[in-house]
Amino acid sequence: MTMPKLLPSLIIRNAQSSDEAAILNICVRTADRGQDGSHLYSDPRLPGLVWALPYIRFCPDNAFVLTKDGIVMGYCVAVPDTIAYEDWLKAQWWPSLQETFRDFEAQTTDDLDVLSYIRSASRTPSQVTSLYPAHLHINLLPDVQNGGHGSALLRHQLNSLEASGVQGIHLGVNQHNEKVVAFYERFGFVEIDRTPSILLAKRLIA
Repeated sequence: MTMPKLLPSLIIRNAQSSDEAAILNICVRTADRGQDGSHLYSDPRLPGLVWALPYIRFCPDNAFVLTKDGIVMGYCVAVPDTIAYEDWLKAQWWPSLQETFRDFEAQTTDDLDVLSYIRSASRTPSQVTSLYPAHLHINLLPDVQNGGHGSALLRHQLNSLEASGVQGIHLGVNQHNEKVVAFYERFGFVEIDRTPSILLAKRLIA
């Protein structure tokens, strides 16, 4: 696949195992409505262990990073088949995290929220996955959140999914971060639900 044109110092490439620490760091540093959420978690790995790292382990083909001068500054992870992904989480990923954090003492509300999610993660409704089987997460550090870099990264992911035959994709937006909805609307995403997160979806293949 042809890589998108960016500034000479900016590159989009597939994530590697050596990028995992940087991706975990980006996830927590963008966990507060796109800004640094480090103060929200007593263990900075927590958000990334739910909303970033498992995607890389399950589907590395659709895990992309944006680098600037060789430093990972953002990522976009996706799975083409949400049902298969959630089956894998239930069978392997959640039990592993439950054991890892068996004796962990939560110190913040967000700690508790993540631990609760690990123990009883909800499934995506079938009426969503039947039309929009894929889903994604994208996060960029504030230094590269402007200038079209997020658009290039998202477009690269959507092109990759479409090329592999994925018919549709969905994503969730926290209602406290509703301002980012306009970004996705420019790519053809439309709101289909609030559960309470804002659920956006897009058909890739008619």
